[in-house]
Amino acid sequence: MLKKVLRYMAERFNFGREKKGLVAGLAAFLVLGAPAFAAAQAYTVQPGDTLWFISQRYGVTVEDLRRANNIWTDLIYPGDVLTIPDRAPALASRGTPRPSSREVQLLAQMIQAEAQGEPYEGKVAVGAVILNRLRDPRFPNTLEGVLYEADAFEPIMNGTFYQAPDEESIRAALDALSGVDPTGGALYFYNPATAWSPWIYTRPVVTQIGHHVFAK
Repeated sequence: MLKKVLRYMAERFNFGREKKGLVAGLAAFLVLGAPAFAAAQAYTVQPGDTLWFISQRYGVTVEDLRRANNIWTDLIYPGDVLTIPDRAPALASRGTPRPSSREVQLLAQMIQAEAQGEPYEGKVAVGAVILNRLRDPRFPNTLEGVLYEADAFEPIMNGTFYQAPDEESIRAALDALSGVDPTGGALYFYNPATAWSPWIYTRPVVTQIGHHVFAK
């Protein structure tokens, strides 16, 4: 699974750089870990860097970096000096500087289990809801805690969560982890055709994507 995650991260973030070197860097980043840095005013882009790498290193989103530096593509070059916005981290687990490969895999597993057959935007939205819960103090403070919270996700109970995620689910997990949130901060989602809890209908609806309604 680590190889699968690495391959798709490399394909997504390799803008003309040699893929072999990028995969090696990704492996070191995910397996060995990267040091946590405090927020800084400026960062000089190093060979092999991507906006996603930098966003994860400093606990900000890719969109934050783009806005802070007035850039609207993913192309950056060694020697570029980027302003790092001072912002509270958006993390895969509260207290850690970046998601581990296991967290990417677990998030992708739940996306596949909950959103199989949904449009790609709906898959990213499911991942975003899970990460929104992680950032909310009313929910557990680790990704595994959010996923395994009692009665929170049906795939945990019926076993579909434990299937290996497909390629699209991995990409959706990476998008959600990079800060993409089509729901605008939703904490819940449900399919009106199958939802059985009357309580869920009391939550303010934010949007609907595919068969899922997203609510706060």
